[in-house]
Amino acid sequence: MSRAEDLERNAAEMKRETVQISVVIPLYNEEENLEALHSRLTRVLVDLGMPYEMIFIDDGSKDGSFHILQCLYTRDNHVRVIRLTRNFGQPAAKSAGFDFSKGKIVVTIDADLEHPPEEIPKLIKKIEEGHDVVYGIFPERKHSTFRIAGSGFSKWVLSKIVTVGRTNISGFAAIRASAIERLNLCGERTRFLSGLLSWTGANVGTVEVEHHYRHAGKSRYGIFKLLGLWFDMIVSFTDLPLRLASIGGFILGAIGLLMALGYLIRYLLYGFGVPGFATTVILLFIFFGFQFLYLGIIGEYLARINTEVRHRPRYIVREALGTYQAHDETRG
Repeated sequence: MSRAEDLERNAAEMKRETVQISVVIPLYNEEENLEALHSRLTRVLVDLGMPYEMIFIDDGSKDGSFHILQCLYTRDNHVRVIRLTRNFGQPAAKSAGFDFSKGKIVVTIDADLEHPPEEIPKLIKKIEEGHDVVYGIFPERKHSTFRIAGSGFSKWVLSKIVTVGRTNISGFAAIRASAIERLNLCGERTRFLSGLLSWTGANVGTVEVEHHYRHAGKSRYGIFKLLGLWFDMIVSFTDLPLRLASIGGFILGAIGLLMALGYLIRYLLYGFGVPGFATTVILLFIFFGFQFLYLGIIGEYLARINTEVRHRPRYIVREALGTYQAHDETRG
């Protein structure tokens, strides 16, 4: 980079305290989408007429994503790049973006262009009405049937366990910096960010936005990631599964005792033996199935307790481009 370019970038750095909008983009192996995303974001943010920054969080990509981000950073002084040491997951990557953002409003958007950048002005307009958080809601999702079913189930689960604020959420959102400051008071390592924002008492609004098909590449959000999301939602906000396990264990135990009592009475009165092998096998499968289910639920809680007591950071930064304020390389 030439001396003139250095001076120009330094001058831009001095103005960053006036940033109004920070766009946080977590990504993993999205090399095919980054150029188009940057181009469309730039057009939208320039038209808004507010000082802005784009924060790309490379969550341990294995493809050429970071090289493309380096090129974007070189030619656009609005671009910031945070490269994590490995894949920590989307919640951790978003947390990194929040920690490094300077905007009074932070917009979260996916890198695959399923969230159209052109819809950002709707989020900004809605949040200016006085909301702390505004979620973009999709009347029609351009997802596979599996993803649509998974999203519907996630909303149903959230509606049952989060009793504060709205549960109609998405990853396409605008959040006030003050709401993020309250969010950071929560010390969990395993974070379900939208649920925590509702839990803090944020004033939540929604606005309908379009949903597009992925621009290029394949989705990395498979069944295991959805299962992890569901467990994070449930374990983070309720102990209901543990109570259900206790109730279920009591009910099954009672059924077993009643059946044993019934067989004993039949034997004493009529001399009938216990019915055959099939009944025994079926009951064993039922009881052992429930036992393993309950052990699994308990294990999920214990695993997250184990994660919390270790006090490991949520993410570790390998490299940061364009950050203008000293940050720790690790964040708890």
